[in-house]
Amino acid sequence: MVRLLTLSLGTVVLAGLVSALPVSPKAPTALQCTLTGQKIETCCCEQREGKLYCPLAKKTIEQCCCQPIGD
Repeated sequence: MVRLLTLSLGTVVLAGLVSALPVSPKAPTALQCTLTGQKIETCCCEQREGKLYCPLAKKTIEQCCCQPIGD
């Protein structure tokens, strides 16, 4: 019983510490498609027929083409 109470209290304290962490000030507000250069709000890459596809460039790609703007 004491062990369960200690574990529960530790979990609550850990959850409180994680939620109190500050958000990174460098968090990107937008992304850019590296293939087209277009500014986008969310990643444009999608799965089609088991392959990665960029609908903006209209082609199959090897790796995600979205990158944060302002790094």
